Amino acid sequence: MSTQGSYHQPPAPEEPGEIYCASKTPGPKHATPECKEAQRLTDERAQFLVLWVVSNANYIGYAAMQVVLPLLAIRLTRLPLLVSGVGFAQLLPALLLGLCAGALGDRYDRRSILLLSTAIRVSTFALVLLTVLFWHISLPLLYVLAAILGMTETVEEPALASVVPMVVPRTKLERANTLLVGAQNVLGLVADPLGGFLVSVGVALSLSGGGICAGIALAALLCLRGPLRNVRSVNRHIGTEMLEGLCYLWHTRLILTISLMAGVINAAWSGDLIVMALYAVKPGPLDLAAPAYGLLLAVISVGSVLGAALTIPVQRWLGRRWAIGLNILGNGLMFATPGLTTNLWLIGASMFFGGLVGPMWTIAVAALQGRSVPAELQGRVTAGYRTFAIGCSALGPVLGGLLSQYFGLQATLSIFGVLTWLMFIPFLRGVTEQAMT
Repeated sequence: MSTQGSYHQPPAPEEPGEIYCASKTPGPKHATPECKEAQRLTDERAQFLVLWVVSNANYIGYAAMQVVLPLLAIRLTRLPLLVSGVGFAQLLPALLLGLCAGALGDRYDRRSILLLSTAIRVSTFALVLLTVLFWHISLPLLYVLAAILGMTETVEEPALASVVPMVVPRTKLERANTLLVGAQNVLGLVADPLGGFLVSVGVALSLSGGGICAGIALAALLCLRGPLRNVRSVNRHIGTEMLEGLCYLWHTRLILTISLMAGVINAAWSGDLIVMALYAVKPGPLDLAAPAYGLLLAVISVGSVLGAALTIPVQRWLGRRWAIGLNILGNGLMFATPGLTTNLWLIGASMFFGGLVGPMWTIAVAALQGRSVPAELQGRVTAGYRTFAIGCSALGPVLGGLLSQYFGLQATLSIFGVLTWLMFIPFLRGVTEQAMT
C-alpha cells in the first residue's frame, strides 16, 4: 500500500506460525496473497471509517456552535463590534497557534493529540454548561468558550488531515476527501437549523449539542489504532521545525498562493457570518426568527452536498484548477447579493451557489497537499496553510464589526463580495492546471 506516512512496525514475530502485515494484523504464515490483500483493505476501511466519524462529529459540533454563539451574543448586545468578538475569539488561535500545532502533529503521536484536544473540548462544554445552569450567560463566558473551541480546532485539524494520507493510498485521496467533505456538507443540513432551533429553545440546550458531538468524537477516537506518528531519528528544536514547515510552504508557490487567497476569502466569510446574523435576525432588515435564519444557512449546505458529488466530474470537465476558480465566483456572489437586495429568494439562490462550489476548493486543495507534501512535513505544511487560510479569517469579524458600525450592514456585505472577486487576479496568474496535477 502506497501512503504518505507509516505506522511504527512491530518486530518480526519469533513464532514460526505467524507473520505481521503492514496493518499489524497477525495471520497464517502461508496465507494467500488474496487473503492478505483482503485483510489489508478491511483494516484500511476500518481506520478510515473511524476518521470519518471523528471528522463529522467535530464538524457538526463546530458548525452548530458557529451559529449558536453569535445568536447568543445578539441576545446580550446588538453592537456589531461586541458580537464580532465571538467570531474573533474563535478564529484567533488559528493565527497564533497554527504553526506550533502543525509542528506538534509531526513530532508526536497524532492519535494522542486528537484524544487530548477532544477531551479538553468535552470538559469545557461541561464546565460552561454548569456555569449557565447555576449562574448566568455572559459575553465574557461566550468569548472564553469560543477561544477554547478555536484552540482545540487549531490543534485537531492539521493532525486529522495528516492522518488521512497515513491510512488512505495516494491514488484514493480524492475519493477519501470527497467522502469526508461530502458527509460534512450533508451534516451541515442539520447543523445550521439545529443551531438556530436550539438557541430558540434555551441556552443550556444549545450548548449541550456541542458537548454531545465532542463526546461522540472522543468515543470514536478510542477505536482508532495507533500509534500514528512519523518515524524520526531525532527531534530538533520545535521552533526550527516550525520554520522548516513554513519555509517549505513559502517555496511551494502554488500552495502558498492558494493559502493567501483562502485567507482573504475566509476573512470575508467569517465577517459575513457575523454581519448576516445582525442583518437577518429580528430586528434586522430580513426580520427572521433564529430558527428561520438557521434554515436559511442550511441552503448553503444543500448546495454543498451537490457540490461534493459534482467535484470529480467538474475536475474531469474543467480541470482541477477551476475547482478553485468557481469557488471565488460563487463566494463573491453569496457575499455581495444581500448587500444589493433584501429579496429572500435571490439571497437564498446566491447561498445555494456559494455552497455548491465550496467543497470543490476544499477537496482539490486537500488532495493536492496529500499528493505533493512529504509525509514528515504534512502536519506543519497543513498548519502553515491554515495559519494563512484560517488565521487571517480572524480579521473578518473585526473588519465586519467596524465597517458595519460606520457604513451599515448592506454596504459591508457588498465590500466582502468585491474583496472575494479580487482573488481572480492571483488565481489567473498563479494557479495553473499543470501545477495542480
